[in-house]
Amino acid sequence: MTKRADLQGIRGLAILVVLGFHFYPDTFPNGYLGVDQFFVLSGFLMCMLLKRAETHPFFTLLCTFYTRRLKRILPLYFLVILISAICLYNFFPETAIETNKESANRALVFMSNRPKTEQEDYFQMLSIAIDIFTHTWSLSVEVQFYLIVPFIFLMASKFEKLKYPIYGLLGILSFGYFALSPANVAFNSVLARIWQFLIGMLVYLVSSNEHELLSTKSRNKESYEETYKLLIETNTDEPKAHITSYFKISAYILLASLIAITASPFVPPATITRLTATVGTGLLMLLSENNPLLSNKVLTYIGDISYSLYLVHWPIYAYWKLTCNDDQFLLVAALAASIALAIIIFETFEKWYLKISTSSLGILVMVLLLSNLALINKDHMFSPPSLSVNTTNMTIDDAIQCNRDWSVNEQQLFYFPLCQYTALGDLLGICKYSQDLPKDGYKMILIGNSWVPNHQKLFHQECGNKSKSIMQIAAYGCEPLYPSLLLDRCKSNLETFSKSIEDEKPDFVFIFTRHISIGEPFASNVTSFEEDFIYQTMKRQMLKYIKNIKYKLYILDAIPRNHNIVSKIAPMLKSGVDPVKIDKILFNAEFYEMARKRHAQLIKDCNGQCELVDYLPEFYNQKTGTFRFFDQNGFSYVTGQNHLTPPGIELVRHLWTDVCNKI
Repeated sequence: MTKRADLQGIRGLAILVVLGFHFYPDTFPNGYLGVDQFFVLSGFLMCMLLKRAETHPFFTLLCTFYTRRLKRILPLYFLVILISAICLYNFFPETAIETNKESANRALVFMSNRPKTEQEDYFQMLSIAIDIFTHTWSLSVEVQFYLIVPFIFLMASKFEKLKYPIYGLLGILSFGYFALSPANVAFNSVLARIWQFLIGMLVYLVSSNEHELLSTKSRNKESYEETYKLLIETNTDEPKAHITSYFKISAYILLASLIAITASPFVPPATITRLTATVGTGLLMLLSENNPLLSNKVLTYIGDISYSLYLVHWPIYAYWKLTCNDDQFLLVAALAASIALAIIIFETFEKWYLKISTSSLGILVMVLLLSNLALINKDHMFSPPSLSVNTTNMTIDDAIQCNRDWSVNEQQLFYFPLCQYTALGDLLGICKYSQDLPKDGYKMILIGNSWVPNHQKLFHQECGNKSKSIMQIAAYGCEPLYPSLLLDRCKSNLETFSKSIEDEKPDFVFIFTRHISIGEPFASNVTSFEEDFIYQTMKRQMLKYIKNIKYKLYILDAIPRNHNIVSKIAPMLKSGVDPVKIDKILFNAEFYEMARKRHAQLIKDCNGQCELVDYLPEFYNQKTGTFRFFDQNGFSYVTGQNHLTPPGIELVRHLWTDVCNKI
């Protein structure tokens, strides 16, 4: 079978709708279907490679298949990850680094196709981090399918008469798994995507059978001539032309339908659209050979650069999203830059590495892979940061480095060896410990969001001598008195908080949280707390807690957030910028005052069983009348994600000393 330009045209259309979905999601909400089309096209290509090596010994077939596919994918894939990682460290906000280091490591081993963690959801919700490698999930799915596709192909080939039923049965099972699985599993799991690859494989098998039939006839010249004479004599050219015309018209109808579906502003159920787009793409591939529209040079060239374009466009978009404040002109510039960079990469690096020898390519892949591993993990491999530092006698230059390290490696600030969370590998979840605590102390529970692990070491140091057991329950981005943003997982977490307190019957409970939704203003028709849905929800939740608390509920009061410019504090001080001006740049007044008003009312309605712990005076500079979140040498009290740094913890330590001494 000769190379089909029409398939490159389909690939070109697929990458265009993917770009539309990522850059203009409100206009092209169904553009994600372009990736489903990629899977069908990939299935076609896989089957073609396997079919050509079908007669080879088993291990030769495997080596040939994997060499051909990985030669196409790996060099550019690893190069783009390397360039993205370089840009991540040098140009992206520091708040994006920690999340993306883990994501990059997963991308390197093609394990990106897993649901987002609560941490990633939370950071993205706050627009302080975007996974710049998230688009590699589709390549992870594809490479994982590579592990099983040769065996599916060989099994079906061994039972020639049953090969179509075998593909059909596997496809039905996979689609059933897709349709019945939760949305995040159906989206990410290779098992839920097998049916899409198999449709592409079936298209190749049917197409190749047609070509083999025509080839067989042409080799039998005598039979062909007799058949030709018969066709002339019986005047059957007209029906044949009619059938050909019908196929051409059907191809155009399918093409128009697929464009209408993928570019539509309306959003039907994903199961229906995925099934329609996948099957429709397969049928189009059957009928579109030599289609002049799909084979035109512009569309096929877009198909040629589609791999480069797919890899480079998302990191560029992510940079725009994090740094450009939704500037629409710059969004167009980001899209244009993606296309231009993809063309440059295709015409230079991509064309070059596809021509070099297999041994040279292997060396190239290893160099890129090792470079990635070294760069992504450089902070821990070459100069592990010391996060708990004494800033006495340190300079502004030290502050520049420390502020960066605290933001980039923030999760290390959460680590506490006594607390082994139930969610393996996640610093948030539930943990309970009693070792090294006095047996005659009190039962204490800490609940809240990521400020719980942020404070856990401090709390243990100040209150540990009064505790016989400490239980910690933390959830990313979920306040313990109100379901933040009305997210389902935050509603579920409220039940977890309540149930744990009910089961444990603690003596004291401490709420460590930053305001998210509880600082929102009254709704337009609300004038009092009695009518305020947010406050009434907080009150109900508080009453659930205190009925199972023996003594007291401590609530950390709201303080202002900071705009994400922590990395600029020390450099601005060093350049002579007035600290008051820095205070005003940092200060984010949004919503914190309303959160404090709701807390104040909550204390009134708590029947004397609640007490506030207030950080506000610690961060308010009486002399300047501004909130100050750094010391005289530029050491920040907060990270880019609005958690407390070691100096910030030390600033508020005396408050917890006082609280714990009163217990």
